Amino acid sequence: MHRFCGIIHRPPSTIATDADSHCLAAALGPDAATATLGPAAFGALATARQTGTRDSLHIADDLILVADARIDGQAELRAALAGDAPPADAPAAALIAAAWRRWGRECPLHLYGDYAFALFDRTSGDSFAARDHVGARPFFYALAGDRLALANDPAALLALPDIPEDFDEDFVATILVHRKFEAHDRSFLRAVRRLQAGHRLHLTAAGARIDRWWNPEAIAIDDSADDATTIARYRALVDQAVTDRLAGATRFAVHLSGGLDSSLIAATAVPHLRARGLADPPGYSWHVVDPAADPDTEPGWSEAIRARLGLDLFAPSLSTEEMAALFAQDWTRGPDIRNLLHEAAIQRDAETRGVEVILSGWGGDEGASYNGRGYHPWLFATGRWRTLYRDTGRPGLKGGLRTIFYAARRLVRTFQPQLPLRWRRIAGHSLIEPGFLRRARLLPVPVVREFGVRRTQHALLRNSSTTGRLEDWALSGAARGIDYRFPLLDRRLLEFIYTLPPRMFRRGAMRRWLIKQASEGMLPDVVRLNNSKTEPIRVAWIERALAETMVTIGDRLAASDTPPARARYIDMALLRERVEQARRTRSGRDPALRLALQFLDIP
Repeated sequence: MHRFCGIIHRPPSTIATDADSHCLAAALGPDAATATLGPAAFGALATARQTGTRDSLHIADDLILVADARIDGQAELRAALAGDAPPADAPAAALIAAAWRRWGRECPLHLYGDYAFALFDRTSGDSFAARDHVGARPFFYALAGDRLALANDPAALLALPDIPEDFDEDFVATILVHRKFEAHDRSFLRAVRRLQAGHRLHLTAAGARIDRWWNPEAIAIDDSADDATTIARYRALVDQAVTDRLAGATRFAVHLSGGLDSSLIAATAVPHLRARGLADPPGYSWHVVDPAADPDTEPGWSEAIRARLGLDLFAPSLSTEEMAALFAQDWTRGPDIRNLLHEAAIQRDAETRGVEVILSGWGGDEGASYNGRGYHPWLFATGRWRTLYRDTGRPGLKGGLRTIFYAARRLVRTFQPQLPLRWRRIAGHSLIEPGFLRRARLLPVPVVREFGVRRTQHALLRNSSTTGRLEDWALSGAARGIDYRFPLLDRRLLEFIYTLPPRMFRRGAMRRWLIKQASEGMLPDVVRLNNSKTEPIRVAWIERALAETMVTIGDRLAASDTPPARARYIDMALLRERVEQARRTRSGRDPALRLALQFLDIP
């Protein structure tokens, strides 16, 4: 991740011709100095470019652009740019600049890959920023009138001058009440916003406009798609997505959970790496490594794919002290540690091995390996009972009626009323301070209704934890020099997936039909045909580790002479009770306690 931050100031009226009337401060890299756009600034920024941040920066007489970007499909992009294409060895920032000059605010539609960028166009006086379709690269900003402060790291943004640091208390209350609340465009701080995945920001003399440039809901379904052509196209797109993500690095690692997604990515990447003469990537899992494990367990699945590929497999874990240190991080200006309880140990180990890139299968469930959720309830609700009856995994009348029954039950559960947010504390789901809850205005929490394949796919990608995890891994990985890449979230692959009819995702009892057919011959059947998503070994370990950690933090809190400043948001008496309960039961299965301890600024 190339770090950047800056301030763009645009005069509110006419476009000035004097460069000194515009201000763009850009800091590139953790130790880079701040520079101001003006006659002397180009030299300072050019020096930054010569000292290792070339891919992040583009400077020309008409334009200055900062980016954290990896651009795919460069041959096609250059062909579309024709004579406006930069030299073949130009960095990603130069390609983005050329796309802006050609297509203006529509340029993100022509850019494939992972990116967050911002630019100031001296010709028009406009400023523009965009984030890739799934948010693989973070982007934070603070907008006040004609002043835009921006960064791809919240801590870097807050280091810029005049950024208020008061809390958005409605956001704080909502996340303390509903642990699955996703940030979307807001943050803990009132002044700091996220540019959402697939969105762009255009700042002109008329003001700021923020809208969504990626709208996959508009993609038409091809009901005539046949199996053989679909499988071949899927394989080609996965191979393309993986090979594109092997560019620009030589030391790779792979997630190897034993699941379909990570296994397919590893099985696709390893032959390419070996053909290039590169070292085999270490494989990382979140559960114990056991070569003698039962084949039908988490370690057994990981061992099966590890043996097939001939890789080394590792499962590093955090000590109680390391986990407590995670909880001590300031969540309001950094990653959500819920996404690091396993991954932080992998990052630590990968750094010692010199790993530059971790290839992950994360995000496959929402698209490329979708399991058909929502299909059967939709068939039931729309009266397609004959189709539903035939789509059973068991022969005979009993199997058909059973399929109809479970579809109806799923439909009822999908649309059953949700517990009102303010009741969650009464139900024990939150440790928020009652007075704070009463005065807070809780933000709406989107509910994913699993009804219909396309509707469910889009809702999951937009409202689930997909982007949150990408963002947290990008921020935490960057601190260790590690870049995460997610082939199954490739935009070309997702846009193909959205053309497919429901039958490509579920047939009878076989969920995730397409990826299982496409990976035949590549993966051992114990991995390829597995339908289970349960992980009892991993869950049992993390619950024990969390119990020890929460008790340790509770003891530290009790020993402190001064309460945390954020204690005013938490029912501290109830928190102490829950810490004692965790001590007695030795169970970490208390998400409300975990969330409260994570939020508190414990001295």
